[in-house]
Amino acid sequence: LVTSRQALHVYGEQEYPVPPLTLPDRRRYEPLHALSEYEAVELFAQRARAVRPDFTLTEENAAAVAEICVRLDGLPLAIELAAARSIVMSPDMMRRRLESCLGVLVAGPRDLPARQRTLRGTIDWSHDLLDPAEKTLFARLACFQGGRTVEAIEAICSHGLSIGVLVGLESLLNKSLLRRTDGSVGEPRFVMLEMIHEYARERLEGSGEAEDLQRRHAEHFLALAERAAQELRGSRYVHWSALLRDEHNNMRTALAWALGGGDPELGLRLAGALRDFWFFEGR
Repeated sequence: LVTSRQALHVYGEQEYPVPPLTLPDRRRYEPLHALSEYEAVELFAQRARAVRPDFTLTEENAAAVAEICVRLDGLPLAIELAAARSIVMSPDMMRRRLESCLGVLVAGPRDLPARQRTLRGTIDWSHDLLDPAEKTLFARLACFQGGRTVEAIEAICSHGLSIGVLVGLESLLNKSLLRRTDGSVGEPRFVMLEMIHEYARERLEGSGEAEDLQRRHAEHFLALAERAAQELRGSRYVHWSALLRDEHNNMRTALAWALGGGDPELGLRLAGALRDFWFFEGR
């Protein structure tokens, strides 16, 4: 039995991905006894009691603890680092300060390896093992929000890349920096945990490519929205409305960039193309 950040690729190997801890659904209310049964919430409470023995989950703090765990993607190291802050912060205060997980989750136990003392150190260690082309693709993927299809990645991120997109995606998947999910229309989508995404955004901002990637991203999703505007009035409404639901976070990101000064005319065209979708979906 071997644990590793990526598969060993030896004959007879049977992979078993280790998922994050179970999490509550932030979109629905759950009572205290139900929240306390989720693995992530239970771990937070255990580690909080290690530094503050009188800590208990209550009706007043359970929702904040649950939101912290969801914000941290159910990752045990992140939850342990956050719970250790219970000695100086209430769960509600901690929840409000978690806008940047990488800046808050620091100073883990000093007897652990350096890569396990801070969340940034953990991701640094994994990122440093990538080759230069993989690092470039990893940073470029940060321009998306809420998932990426192969087609979108090839259109937006492949220029000047010294490896094929599919090869790069497979490598990032194998190194646990990406996860694969299935979209509503059956196409695979590639997602990042939020803390990985935050780290990738920092790398993109430091690369000098951010503005170019944001424009490519906006132009790609404008073209998709304008095609969808025609299809929504035909027989493929179900398919195209599902596709737009999958891509809605990317549409919002493109709109925010365009109307924030990137290209207001593009933003107006995008809003116009999405008009029927927003109306039909009650948005």
